[in-house]
Amino acid sequence: MKLKERIYREILIGVLNKKKSFTQLGLSKICEVSLGLVNKVTKELKEIGAVDVGLRQFRVIDPSKILFNWATKRNLKKYISVSYSISLPITELEKELPFILTAYSGWRLLSKSVPFDYNEVYCYVPAKDNRLLDLWLKDKKISRGKENIFFIYTDDNHLIKNSPRKIAPLPQIFVDIYSLSGLASKYFISDILEKYPLFKIEA
Repeated sequence: MKLKERIYREILIGVLNKKKSFTQLGLSKICEVSLGLVNKVTKELKEIGAVDVGLRQFRVIDPSKILFNWATKRNLKKYISVSYSISLPITELEKELPFILTAYSGWRLLSKSVPFDYNEVYCYVPAKDNRLLDLWLKDKKISRGKENIFFIYTDDNHLIKNSPRKIAPLPQIFVDIYSLSGLASKYFISDILEKYPLFKIEA
């Protein structure tokens, strides 16, 4: 995952928590990235009309532009570390996983909503838990069928800290779903935007 994605994530989490202005220095510390990178991202967001930049801080004026700017660049499949076909119902897989759920599973658990049937589970595995994954897989029946569970190893502390219930934060769930193909992605994106009109693009 690119470092700048931490900045997008932190801004959008802040917006969801009714925060309207941010300092570049504050973002640099929270996201554990350089001030130079924060300034670069801030400039990019200003150019697309997402933020209004002051002397040492900026104000978010269009969160939808930040979200979709990130979503169009996100490619979840690119970051998959390992994947398997496991003969268990999707909801059972989700229940047993000790890792951070994202995409369809993340939205189902976050909102209790399933706008379309899905048959794939995506989750982030913190680097310190790689051994735990091996242990978790030990008693699972792995088949040669179509892969239905995908693991992404991550050392992104910002993501880990913002997933306290083993559910990725909403902005991460959105961009991960957006990067997937198929009908399920379209229905889930529509459902999220319906429940969070803050992120709808206004004409």
